[in-house]
Amino acid sequence: MNSNITLCIGTSFRSINHFECLISRIGGLSIILISFLSILFLIRYFYWSFYHRENHIHHNFYLYSMIFSSLSMIIVIVPSVILQCLTCSRLCSKFYCQLEGFISYLNGCVHMFMLMMISIIRYDIVLHTTTRKKYIQKYSYITVLICWLFALIFAVPPLFNWNKYISEGLGFHCGLNWFDRSISSRLYLISAFIFVYFIPLIILFVVNIYVYHVIHHLFRRALQPSSISTSLKDRLLEEKQASLSMISSNNDNRSTTHFGIPKLTSVNKQMRTRRTTDSIQIGYMMRLNRLRADRRFALSTIFLVSEYLLSWTPYACVGLLYLFDIRLIIEQPLFITICAFIAKISMIINPFIYILTIKTNQFKIILFCKQCSCQNCRLGKDMIRN
Repeated sequence: MNSNITLCIGTSFRSINHFECLISRIGGLSIILISFLSILFLIRYFYWSFYHRENHIHHNFYLYSMIFSSLSMIIVIVPSVILQCLTCSRLCSKFYCQLEGFISYLNGCVHMFMLMMISIIRYDIVLHTTTRKKYIQKYSYITVLICWLFALIFAVPPLFNWNKYISEGLGFHCGLNWFDRSISSRLYLISAFIFVYFIPLIILFVVNIYVYHVIHHLFRRALQPSSISTSLKDRLLEEKQASLSMISSNNDNRSTTHFGIPKLTSVNKQMRTRRTTDSIQIGYMMRLNRLRADRRFALSTIFLVSEYLLSWTPYACVGLLYLFDIRLIIEQPLFITICAFIAKISMIINPFIYILTIKTNQFKIILFCKQCSCQNCRLGKDMIRN
């Protein structure tokens, strides 16, 4: 019995069976493949962005933060996957385990805080003035720095023995020490669950559902014919009253005017009415397009948040069961290993998902290697031909 137990970084692990080895290799190959495809996609995205610098918007700060987080995960995790998961052998390096656990937990916190911040900013932009919108867009890098600062606050303490980063599951990856029963460790884990998972989770659900409900209500209201006809009637009534007052003020001069002037006045009135109708229709279409863009962005944010939460919730639930010493879960280390693999993959593909949801047209051009049809690219092609 004891011959099947090995000690790795102060933690005892049993030997790995063939099924667990197969699952580890499948998970390792998935991480390697997704990492390789993500790097190729990011190279193409940077190449595309270099020739479209005029399209840089405030979302790029969040995107660059996600890209940096994804690349740091790939650099740290892929060597570990090659050395451990594919060979079904444990590395048992304390330094590397600390590094992997710190990078993984730090990036997990950063992504959670950034999604929460993106949702809050979306709420503020949709429901408040354009002045605050411009201010938020101008200083969006501050919100990114705040997310990294809060993530460091929760990721650094385990490096100084307030809980620890140790091998977990099958021993092929590192995370928090769920078996530490000290008071300081329990306080840290409970506070991490509250401030890193549950509070952001509540904020994400409430804010995104409320924003989508408001935009959907405004969009349906804008599509109602009564709202269009009411605004049009009000503008035409105002125009008619202004015309009548102008005509009544010039009644004294009509005796000295030619016979055709009343007819010209009627023509001018029709032209003003037509211009008023056109301006109302243009304003209505602009408002409708803005609501469509807001609704698309709200749906994109909800999709991005749902993808990340679905990836991290299983790991959080298993960790919570470890914290309460549920033996059924503790005796099956494969559960937390699979959940950890899913969570790590979600952090690697998050920039991919963000570009897909926020910049759909650019995503299609980059992914399928299509020719860009923007004005700058057309001008560049014309200069090359000439």
